[in-house]
Formats: sequence, C-alpha cells, structure tokens
Amino acid sequence: MSIKKRLLIVLFLMMTTLSFSSTVKAVYENKIPSTIRTQIKYKGSDLPKLLNYVFIKTVKGNIRKRPSSSSTVILRAPFNTKFKALEKIQVRKNIWYKVQVGNEIGYVSGKIVHFKQFRFEEMESRIKKLEKFIDENNKKGLKLVSINSYKPNPYNKDMSRKKDKYGVSLDQNIIGEYKPENLILHVPDRSIMAVLSEQGKYAMVDVEGIKESPLQIDKSYIANYPNIAKGFKKAIAVDLRNQNLGIFEKINGKWSLVSYIYGKTGLESTLGFETPRGSYVVPNVKYEMEYRDNYGRDSGMARYAIRFSGGGYLHGTPLEHIENKNKDFFLDEKERGLGTYRGTRKCIRNTEEHARFLFDWVLEGQNRNINSNYQRPKDNVMFVIF
Repeated sequence: MSIKKRLLIVLFLMMTTLSFSSTVKAVYENKIPSTIRTQIKYKGSDLPKLLNYVFIKTVKGNIRKRPSSSSTVILRAPFNTKFKALEKIQVRKNIWYKVQVGNEIGYVSGKIVHFKQFRFEEMESRIKKLEKFIDENNKKGLKLVSINSYKPNPYNKDMSRKKDKYGVSLDQNIIGEYKPENLILHVPDRSIMAVLSEQGKYAMVDVEGIKESPLQIDKSYIANYPNIAKGFKKAIAVDLRNQNLGIFEKINGKWSLVSYIYGKTGLESTLGFETPRGSYVVPNVKYEMEYRDNYGRDSGMARYAIRFSGGGYLHGTPLEHIENKNKDFFLDEKERGLGTYRGTRKCIRNTEEHARFLFDWVLEGQNRNINSNYQRPKDNVMFVIF
C-alpha cells in the first residue's frame, strides 16, 4: 500500500474518531435516591418504571446506533414514546441522549426529545419547608388558616385572566396587596398562611410560598376549616416542570415515599388555566366530577377527584360519555401521554387506577357518607406544587 493511501486511511480514521468524540454531561441511574425513605403502598401496574427518561416530541423520532445524524437508524419511534435515559452527551455543540431501546443501546438527538425526571429529594424538601412554616407559626402563637375563595363556574364565563408578576390569574383567587412596593398579587384559593394581624375588614398575612410578606387581604376569605394548626402527615408533591407526582406520608415520625406517578397539569386555554404553584390544603373530595365542553354542555366525567385549589382537582383520566362504550381503549390512549406535556384546564390528571388509590388514601381510616358524592377528609392532606 502506498504512503499516500495509508495517510488517507489514517486521516479518515482520525476524522471519524473526532466526529464521534463526546463529553458525558450527566449519568442517570433510574432509581430512587438512597436518601429517600420508601414504603411503597401502591401496587398498580402503572407505577412508573422510568424515573429518568426522554420522550419523542416530533411526529417520528430516529433512534440511532451512534450519536450522529449520519449514523444508522435502529428505530423510528412515534410521538410521545418514552425511553429510559442513561446518559446526557455533548457532541460538539449538540446534545444527545443515550437511551435503552429494548435490549439495545441507542442515541437520540436532544433536538427531538424532552428530558424528564422524578426529583424526589426536591419534593421532600418542599414538604418539609411547609411543615416548618406550620411548626414555626404555631410556636409564635399565630393563627394558621387557608383561603376559601372558590366560586364554581361550570359555564366558563367571565374568567378573569389578569395575571400578577408570578403569572397567577385572578380567576377564583383573591387579591393580596404588598404595601412596601404597592404591588398586587393573586393568592390562590386554599393557600396556606399565617395571620399576622387583623384590623377592620383586612388582615395582614404571611402566605407560604410567596416571598412578599405581609400581604393585606380581605379577611372575609379566611377559612378556619381545615384546621391547619394541627399539621399534616400526608402530602402530594407535584412537579410542574417534569409532569410527575410524589406521594409522601409521615410514618413513625419520618417522611416516606408511598407512591409516585406520571401526571398532566394545566395549560392556559380558553377554558382553563395553568395549575398554580403553592401550598394547599384539601377541603373535600368527590367520587365523580362532571366537566363541560366549549358550549357549557355536559361532556364527560372524571372519577376520584381531590380538590386542591379553586376548581382544580387531582383526578383520574376523564372520559367523554361516548368514550365509555370503549373505556379501556380510551383510558390506555390518554394515559400514555401522562408525564409528557401539560394539557388540562387546571386540574392534575392521573391514571384512573392511581387516582382511586389516592382517593382511598386521603380518606383512609374514616367513615364515609355513602349517600353523598362529596366527602371531607378527617386528617389534613397537603398539596405542594412547584
């Protein structure tokens, strides 16, 4: 072989190696951190197997043999398909994910996927922060309350979309005025707060999760039920960025993870709002929740609904009345999209099976009024949405 040919071969091999030179930016273990105590109570088949994953955001997505757009395609996956993420890799200026494809390893461009993960440690941290807020204000002797400003609006009329600096709409919420900056904020229904003082028709309050304090509110919206001061041993943490939930319970004095699930939360639309961030107490639950279409007509139903703020409920996958004729098919189709994009009117959607588990867990150990669709939890259950 001539020297020229050898040089060409060496040059080709060098270019090939350089084209695939990469830097590992993150490694994913796909397991619950050892710092999180677990006592999993939910045994459903829909308990997520993928804790760090990517999903295809294009109509079709190519999974390749190597992290290069010229590499062999080993699978063309449809929109919303999830894959276990193993590594995040940078090749030149491009991000790729190393993923598990059956028994094979593949690579998918970061341009055609979204990455999601369960942030269990952040969930527990947020719950403990709420617990600390309640404990410290109890020690100060301050009254702990929530807001009750919910007015049902089944026909979706006159919904106020005016937003504050945090993007919270006024609809179903109240106005809180932060006087040092002459700032108006919207305090969501069922927000947890401490009353600092009262004068006339107003109260000065410290709202958990809102850094501006004190806020002046109309004290007629203050609710003494549920009794916030007695604390809580059950909490549902909702991660809006990652579209998933962690369910925690205080067992033998320690917070433990008892379940986790993919979810779907609110998207701003003509009929609804984004799911609001904050800390909320559950005032009631109901077995069945009807919902209406664009014209206010009875359209369908969701089961096992747990209210957290205004008309926002955590509930099972909703079905239109006509879809009940082939219920299993439509549940499967809709639940496949959990853990991907937002898409509800404000509510937090779960699989129907997991929503039933949560419904029973919220009402655990109490007698129920079998003649009523509505039930009141005996013990406090908190939502922490971030």
